[in-house]
Amino acid sequence: MNDMSRCPWDDAAPGSRSNRAPSCVAAPAAEGGGPHSKGWAEVSTSLSRTGFFDEMQLNPAIVPRVLADLVRWYTTVIGYGVDGIATPVGSGTFLRRVDGQCGILTAGHVIGAIRTKENILVPPNQERQDVVWSSIEGVGMTGHGGANGVPIGPDIGWMPLSREEAAKLEALGAVFFNRSRRRDRFQGEVCQISIVLGFVDAASDVSEKLLVAHGMLIGKTGEHAVDHAGWDYGQYAITNNDPWIPQTHGGVSGSAVLRIDLPVDGSARKAVVLEGLAFAEGPPNDRKLIAHRSNSIRVALNET
Repeated sequence: MNDMSRCPWDDAAPGSRSNRAPSCVAAPAAEGGGPHSKGWAEVSTSLSRTGFFDEMQLNPAIVPRVLADLVRWYTTVIGYGVDGIATPVGSGTFLRRVDGQCGILTAGHVIGAIRTKENILVPPNQERQDVVWSSIEGVGMTGHGGANGVPIGPDIGWMPLSREEAAKLEALGAVFFNRSRRRDRFQGEVCQISIVLGFVDAASDVSEKLLVAHGMLIGKTGEHAVDHAGWDYGQYAITNNDPWIPQTHGGVSGSAVLRIDLPVDGSARKAVVLEGLAFAEGPPNDRKLIAHRSNSIRVALNET
């Protein structure tokens, strides 16, 4: 399996330098169904009954963009600066632990790549096309698995932020995913859609201060139970054949797997659930992401 921070993303669409999630045809699954168990016509009927989308949004080109915007504010790029030049390394998620500590959840090998750097940088707002990098101290970083030297992790890490750093990032547009917020399960039929939103290396132009964030709808295709050390894993297949989506996923390492729950009751309610953390990918003939799952996240955050 490849270390995603080291693989070039070499097939971005020409002229697509935008930080929106590009259009992609996907088949989100209602609860209890697999990601490929429904066609778009049937899925769109379920989505129309959630009350969350208006009529103009209910097409396979727009739905993914709307969903990506629900999670965009939690995501960031992680890099470092030397002589005024920023070098992105991977992705991460702004997160507030159950004890109130704010930080960035990412892959262990991303932390390994910046651990010795003196000027760690993150952009706090993925909507900005003119990227504003913010410097953070990175004090107390912990990473499990500095690189993907084995077929499967662990490969997950935590970058704590001081109160001052968290407040500065929030003022610039960052939103911290709140682990202590209660998220009750919806009753009845629920449309569940998982998404990974990560930085795209090859479609970005760091010299022009332009980063591209790309949202990919995915579906879980396998999982490994919790092992003796507390690590668990999932495999996620990309659920569409959009040619814009790259064959390799350089830059996505450290991105959260976020599940969006939409009850099919016309209420327009939603819940965003942190389901995993992507850190590796499958071979070219098996387009999938490898991710830690919920128990691994609790272990990495010392919430067990």
